[in-house]
Amino acid sequence: MKFSTLKSSVLLQFSQENGHLVVPFITGQPGGGKSACAREIAKELQTKFNIPDERVVEFNPSLRDPVDIMGVPFKSEDGTHSEWLPPQEFYTIRAGQGPSILILEEMSDAGMAMQNPLCRVILDRYAGQMKLSEQLFIIATGNRVEDKSGANRLSTKLGNRVRTLEFESNVEDWMDWAYTHGIKSIVTSFIKFRPALLSNFDPKVAVNPTPRSWEDVNRIPTELDAATFYEHAKGAIGEGAATEFAAFIKVAKEMPDPQEVLKDPKKAPVPTKPDVLYAFLGAVESLIDKKTAKNIVAYGARLSPEFQTILMIGCYKRYKDLISVPGFTDWAVANAKLLA
Repeated sequence: MKFSTLKSSVLLQFSQENGHLVVPFITGQPGGGKSACAREIAKELQTKFNIPDERVVEFNPSLRDPVDIMGVPFKSEDGTHSEWLPPQEFYTIRAGQGPSILILEEMSDAGMAMQNPLCRVILDRYAGQMKLSEQLFIIATGNRVEDKSGANRLSTKLGNRVRTLEFESNVEDWMDWAYTHGIKSIVTSFIKFRPALLSNFDPKVAVNPTPRSWEDVNRIPTELDAATFYEHAKGAIGEGAATEFAAFIKVAKEMPDPQEVLKDPKKAPVPTKPDVLYAFLGAVESLIDKKTAKNIVAYGARLSPEFQTILMIGCYKRYKDLISVPGFTDWAVANAKLLA
């Protein structure tokens, strides 16, 4: 399932009576966005159920020992028996504290010794001897064994306690995320131009282009010279994707000044090379706001239907008030399905 479908369906499941007893286990390739999806779901739950940050716990079982769930044994006050001192993470989401969230990050990396106590956390809502919140939402994430990322096969009893949901990267969903998380227009333009390279995971290769690694590319300083920039990009997304991205950046330097669209949308040049046009439209859409919307829409009307759609959708995702601009309104009515 793509990001938006997975997120909305899990939230709907959680809204049902006793829906919190269902534990979605989001699986997929490394770097695909599983953790981001789990955290987005958690944010929505926080808002709906007024859950404070301290009762949102991320627990990575592959980095911990079973004692970190069971607790540390200590002698009772009368010295007749041992009791268990619970770990801080689970203590904050104990019974009586109100609605809480537990994200089991990279659950499939956990060994069998850790999977066993997780079974009781998930099914019985106990951490050792301590009862957990009566309204505890649990979301688990994990990689697939076939991706050779260190994931282990879940025991059948643990697998039977969760609902496994396959996560697949989706360009449209990633674009929605990118527009609100500061991803540079040159990166989003390239992914529009070469959507297959958003996620091109090969378990036989150490470095792959994935949504997470493109976020890393976005952090590379633009002041670097071309050769050094390429080496950094290669380290993040692999040689093949980095070569194509570096070539795209070089081509983008041939594009006109996007400010010309704002000055005179009827005379601003329209690049004839597809790669240059992709880069140019990405730069133009990054300028969208209340003052520039009218001119950008006017420029879009001069484009071929394919590229007009690319520009209009990109601008709309960045600036929802675009729907009130006359030229865009007409286009939106004729292309309503594209904005759904």
